[in-house]
Amino acid sequence: MKIFYILLCLFSLSYAQFDGLSYDMRSEEVLKTFDVEPEFLNNTYFIDVKNTFLGDANQNYLLSKFKNGQEFIPTLKEMFLKEGIPQEFLYLAMIESGFSLTAKSSKRAIGMWQFIPKTAQSLGLSINAQIDERKDPIKSTQAAIMYLKSLKASFGKWYLAAIAYNCGDGRLRKAIEKAGSDSLSVLLDPEEKYIPLESRMYIRKILSVSLLFHNIDMLKTNNYDYFLNRGANSLLATIEVAPATPLNQIASKAGISLNALKHYNPQFKRTITPTFARTYNVHIPYQFLAQYKENTQNQESIKIKPYLVHRVGKGETMHSIAKRYGVPSKQIAQQNGITNSNALSINQEIVIPLNRG
Repeated sequence: MKIFYILLCLFSLSYAQFDGLSYDMRSEEVLKTFDVEPEFLNNTYFIDVKNTFLGDANQNYLLSKFKNGQEFIPTLKEMFLKEGIPQEFLYLAMIESGFSLTAKSSKRAIGMWQFIPKTAQSLGLSINAQIDERKDPIKSTQAAIMYLKSLKASFGKWYLAAIAYNCGDGRLRKAIEKAGSDSLSVLLDPEEKYIPLESRMYIRKILSVSLLFHNIDMLKTNNYDYFLNRGANSLLATIEVAPATPLNQIASKAGISLNALKHYNPQFKRTITPTFARTYNVHIPYQFLAQYKENTQNQESIKIKPYLVHRVGKGETMHSIAKRYGVPSKQIAQQNGITNSNALSINQEIVIPLNRG
């Protein structure tokens, strides 16, 4: 949520194209997507927040954030389309994290969808010493879709699902009960404060940004009209690899740099895939998929080579570990992406490739 608060502090000027109480059919359609009545466009507090959040001096900041997310946005669109999620929920990810897979908050929320550990694990995402799937662009989005669909099923309206995503379904249920209504105008009453201020601002900002990116004249004026033509075809390909596979080997077969591979797969905490599952999904840009397939075409299936995990003890060196297992130290270093064999640390886990069972 860190980016959320930065945006809140930065956006202080009014955005002229959204002034006034009038609204058009396009704006009505945006609100209908969230199950919000069109009259909400005339809500005084919504107008105030909208004009502040979409300050004229800061609209390029928002547009640049959306532009920076283009490597993931087509994938998100495709996934939303398949699951019946409104495309406007892209702006939820934008406000939560700026589409950053590694975004962190003070509340221990991590990833593009800003899941705290408890919520992430309840949605089936793994978090341990070797992997944090909150940073996986595909799995975390699948979890967000599952969560949003469950919230929509519980509350019946998309704007309520968005609010519950921010403040929790329990808190929202209490607010609706206290207010005696699930009307957005009622729940956002600044005097009654049925829901937290953060959540009141949160839904207003999602709606505001949705209106911004549906303003065709503004996009054309700022040479961002190509946003309108962005399709819903994923730019990422997913491949399956065996556990304990060095990331540099995957990168080499795909013809991509190791740093680029890590950029698309920050869920892996080490330089190898984790060691405790049968296979792992690794994401690469589609343009590298053909080369990866060509370099792995002779592999009939994913071959899981025998290995074991060794925890470095006091006084142990790469040489002593290699001698103990009868495996060349160079092979161990390559398997683990270790560039300095003299820099092992106590309790460090390293994978030992076994050549003969």
